[in-house]
Amino acid sequence: MVVLITALLFVLSVALQGSVLALVGTAGVHPDFLLVVTVSLGILGGTRNGAVIGASAGLLQDILFGSPLGFFAAVKMLIGALAGMVADDIYKDMTAAPMTLIVFFSFFADLLTYLLMKLFALPISYTFSAYLQQYVPVRIAYHFLLTGIVYPPLYRAQRRQVLFPEKSFEE
Repeated sequence: MVVLITALLFVLSVALQGSVLALVGTAGVHPDFLLVVTVSLGILGGTRNGAVIGASAGLLQDILFGSPLGFFAAVKMLIGALAGMVADDIYKDMTAAPMTLIVFFSFFADLLTYLLMKLFALPISYTFSAYLQQYVPVRIAYHFLLTGIVYPPLYRAQRRQVLFPEKSFEE
């Protein structure tokens, strides 16, 4: 059941990211809905689940959007694992905690993506300073707002033990 729900979330995320959210972007900057879902599920599922979900989401993004295979998988796997690592140290029932964390994870993911693009000599339309000043803050704002919308229903599903039955909040 967990795999089915996660797969449906991925399909919905990719559909939204490739259609509706592509139109929302300003100045060529678009939100990464898969990153928001990865961080949310990583927080709810823990380190291992976060890493697996991140790798799966990144691989799907690599395949569908034409980037080198494993490029986004590595970034999202790391972000998912980090989200799972800090999960025990936050109040999961407060939406403000994941919304605050997405700011840091979004910055880290964008920074890592830029560095990997430079490392593999992929075309980049921004200089590093322009990337940090124009691109990253807009994406952080998008991700912050999207987390406020996405996280609460996922948290409620986890409270009913629909997402990760082995993870319980009752301790």
